[in-house]
Amino acid sequence: MKVARLKDQVAVITGAGRGIGAATAVALANEGVDIVLAAKTGNQIEEIANRVRTIGRRAIAVPTDVSQKDQVDALAAKAYDTFGKVDILVNNAGVAKHNPIPKIELADWQATIDVNLTGVFLCTQVVFESMCQQKYGHIVNVSSVSGVRSGANFGAYAASKFGVMGLTQSTFAEGKRHGVKAYAVCPGPTDTKMRRDNHDDDLGKLSQPEDIADLIVFLVTQPQTAHILESVISTPLM
Repeated sequence: MKVARLKDQVAVITGAGRGIGAATAVALANEGVDIVLAAKTGNQIEEIANRVRTIGRRAIAVPTDVSQKDQVDALAAKAYDTFGKVDILVNNAGVAKHNPIPKIELADWQATIDVNLTGVFLCTQVVFESMCQQKYGHIVNVSSVSGVRSGANFGAYAASKFGVMGLTQSTFAEGKRHGVKAYAVCPGPTDTKMRRDNHDDDLGKLSQPEDIADLIVFLVTQPQTAHILESVISTPLM
């Protein structure tokens, strides 16, 4: 019988309706975690919540636009009112629209920064102090290899993901003396809807969302005495 390594911990996962977020919700539930699922689309996260419940863990679905502070505040309030704590935050919500720099519309630039970077900041901010007070917490930011090395037509997306890397490093530095750890997981090409909408890939060369979820589980199941670099490259560029 499998031992639940994170029994009765509570995780908030954004972008949880599909792809990496949904896979992470299931993987953490299998480790004994109760899940707060957030995404803009309520129907999708309710389906994943039902999957979590079939595993035997509690789950709530909270429709949330992470770029809006009032909605993030409401997400945190719902999590704390329901479960009393947050042990794990997985910032996974993201958007991507790839264009050469002269063709990037200001609205697209702003939307990318708002979700991919400001959303990570807002979600981190609403749980960070409580994690420090309880002397325990894991914050995992799903960045991208584009946050380490960019290329043509990735201007807005890469800028947002490079920002996530800097924010993660600051979170790591501020949290470590309080028992709060922060990581940036940087997937390479992964078989998600966002990837399929923007690229024509050989699917056989892509990582699967479950691969990234397994990496996230590995990070949050390490003992408090373990020291892992805050940035993790999970899969290579093709």
